[in-house]
Amino acid sequence: MNTTTVLSDDTILVAEEHHFNWGAAIAGAIAATATGFFLLTLGSGVGLALASPQHSTAFLTLGAIYFFAAQAFGFTVGGYLVGRLIGPEVEATREEEFRAAAHGFVMWALTIVASLLLVGLSSVVAGSTLYSSSAARTASAPAGYWEDMLFRPATNSPTVMADKAEAGRILAMDIAAAGTNDNDSNAIARLVAADSGISMPAALDRVSNVESQMRQMADTARKAASIMSLWTAFALLFGAIVAVAAAISSRWMDDKISFSLAPRR
Repeated sequence: MNTTTVLSDDTILVAEEHHFNWGAAIAGAIAATATGFFLLTLGSGVGLALASPQHSTAFLTLGAIYFFAAQAFGFTVGGYLVGRLIGPEVEATREEEFRAAAHGFVMWALTIVASLLLVGLSSVVAGSTLYSSSAARTASAPAGYWEDMLFRPATNSPTVMADKAEAGRILAMDIAAAGTNDNDSNAIARLVAADSGISMPAALDRVSNVESQMRQMADTARKAASIMSLWTAFALLFGAIVAVAAAISSRWMDDKISFSLAPRR
């Protein structure tokens, strides 16, 4: 903020120009990003050390709550720094609160952008040839499991491997279409009956059971992704509120004003 004072014989005129302090906003964003990253890394380390398959649901819930708290704390640190660094106070309290809120909001936005860049950079680093091949093998494992379940106890001869691949492609299309095609189910059942040595009705039952389990897993994954997206959005929204509130309250601290809901001039 630059202040120009013009003196005359009987008056003092103060003209104030309020500029956005990008340095304070960037500093707050860096502090918020670093704090949040540290807390999330710490929480991940402790959570992975204590996690167990028997309590996976409870740990997922606690992990979501910890993510929410870590985000809020990081934005609080960033908002506080922004409020203290944006410059001297101004005459109008409402104007000062608006300036603090604007700086806190921009700091929040910069933090989100920085976090997205970090995630993107991590993805690029993790996308090396070795990791990509390993990830590809891991991604194909579930499909291979369902194919093995369908064709048990057939051995992996070239003919059986070709039939498994065909059955896997058909199943993938049916699950993606979120429906069951009787012709596709009968085609898979014929392959299963021929390779596994079971009757056609038994093969149809096996195909129906596998398709049902695959659809259930797909629905579970879709619901989990939806809940995660909503939870993340709510956490970020709360982070924006916390960042703005922290910036304003830090200005009050500079002005020696205590927290109150009373209107200000």
